[in-house]
Amino acid sequence: MKPEKKINNAQKSKKIPKKKGNNNIIIIAVAAIILIGAFVLLSGGSQKTEPTQQKTLKEVRDLIDKEYGDRGGAGTNTPPVKDNYLPILLPKAAGKLPDFAVTNAMTLKAYKYATEHPEVLEQIPCYCGCGDHGSITSNGEPHKSVRDCFVSDSGVYDDHASFCDVCVGIATKTQSYFPTGIPVTGLSASQATPAPSVDLSTLSLPDNFKSIADGLKLTPAGVNRAYFVNTKTLAGTGMEAPILQGQVQATGFYGKKIIGMYSADFSTDSWMELHDLGYDSKNDASIKAKIQPGMKNIITTRPLIYGHSQNVDNVAKLMNDPNSMNTSYSTYKPLLDAVDYQNAAYALVLSEKTGFSDMNYMSLTSTGGKVELIKAFSITDAKSIPAGLAKYNPETKGNVLVIKMTDDLSTVQAESDNIDEVART
Repeated sequence: MKPEKKINNAQKSKKIPKKKGNNNIIIIAVAAIILIGAFVLLSGGSQKTEPTQQKTLKEVRDLIDKEYGDRGGAGTNTPPVKDNYLPILLPKAAGKLPDFAVTNAMTLKAYKYATEHPEVLEQIPCYCGCGDHGSITSNGEPHKSVRDCFVSDSGVYDDHASFCDVCVGIATKTQSYFPTGIPVTGLSASQATPAPSVDLSTLSLPDNFKSIADGLKLTPAGVNRAYFVNTKTLAGTGMEAPILQGQVQATGFYGKKIIGMYSADFSTDSWMELHDLGYDSKNDASIKAKIQPGMKNIITTRPLIYGHSQNVDNVAKLMNDPNSMNTSYSTYKPLLDAVDYQNAAYALVLSEKTGFSDMNYMSLTSTGGKVELIKAFSITDAKSIPAGLAKYNPETKGNVLVIKMTDDLSTVQAESDNIDEVART
């Protein structure tokens, strides 16, 4: 957050001597002029940004293509405008937005519009170059539209647009023509009548893919961050929406709900994911693989594999021969042996050096209407353990420091952040 401006107390308390004569009239006149100017600025001035001519979305897109294309930039590979377009990311009210979206009024307005009207921005290309390199949030995958610059298909906000005038400019220009979005055939009906829920009782994860340990065993050595999500365990709990949003690929990825997902990072531009749909989907002809430059998506294995080509090839090799190469499981095994990761709805491991630890673990599990949080740290220097962690009554298991607590989701999330902050001191 940016620091607030300080008030000059000396100026604030300084007394202005009263003057006689017609100065009061002059002061009143000046005040009136200032008020009128402010009114014009706030009302009449803002009206100048509104378009004077009604246009179709296709016409607006053509206008943006010409304006930004003439500047020499290459646009994203955005499909042509459709009359009856059903958005990938459904519109929703813009609640609390991330700090980077509040950089300035125009940026905030653009982020709110991207949240509330993705049906518009998903059909408008971006010309900032993200069609080639994507962003960190998109894991380097090329953006498909200007909406990707603000929020991903899975609903994760991207800071990319917060420092890009082109992204904000295109979104703002589009919004000026469609301030309330565009009608989408079938959208209101689908919102009013929720899609039938998947009967999770008929779905289950395979024996080789039920926990974060299973994911690590299928991942080559070198992972610095990995997480596992069990959607079935989350279903019906208060954790479901907050965790699924941004952590699990959307249903539209395969046209099926992902029941278990594992994601592993080797670096910011090298990662892979494992997806399971809860049934043996290898012969399901309705599932289509994603075809993208430098990426692979194997849908004939269980779990399914997605990510950068070399990583996907290595995972496929490990599935066929578990002894073909070293895996990341051996790295995190001492940490996992000290905790109950098998029943976690969400579990994360992270290589991070602090004064007393070199890697840590976190999990969230629903229990009795509450959420159990487990934090664990692999100890490298017991003498350097921060005193601030003592308030959590940690338990030491071998070379692992374990903290457990149970409370509502918001509380445990806040405490988890605080524990991490203390651990880094």
